[in-house]
Amino acid sequence: MNARLPLFTGPTCNPTADAERWESEQEAADEHREAAEREAPGIVFRQLQAIHTPAGWFDHRKFLGRYSAEEILRDAMDDSDDDVSDAYSEFIIDMTQAAKEKMLQAMATWFCKTWAHEVYNDYLESLQ
Repeated sequence: MNARLPLFTGPTCNPTADAERWESEQEAADEHREAAEREAPGIVFRQLQAIHTPAGWFDHRKFLGRYSAEEILRDAMDDSDDDVSDAYSEFIIDMTQAAKEKMLQAMATWFCKTWAHEVYNDYLESLQ
C-alpha cells in the first residue's frame, strides 16, 4: 500500500527482458516495504524515547515534520487502539520506566501502521 510504484519506462523490443525487469522492480519494492514495516516502529520508538522535555512532547515537527508525540497518542486513543489505551492506562497508574516504554512502543507500532514507509524513507534520507 505504501510501497513506491516502480517507474515503468515502457516496453522495449524484448518482452522477456521487460517482464524480468518488471518482476525485479516488484521484488525490490516488496523488499523495501517489508523493511519499512519491520524497521519503522523501532525508529519511532527511539524518537519517542529521545523526548526529555515537556515542550518536546508537543513539538509538531518531531515526526515526519508534521506530528507531535501528543498527537500520536491522542489519535491512537481516538482510533480506539486497545494496545495504546491499555499501555497508557498502565503508565498513568504505574509510572515506571517499563510502563513508559510499553506505552511508547504501542504508540510507535500504531503510528507505523499508517506511516511506516514515510518514516523509513525519512530515516534513510537522514543517514545520507
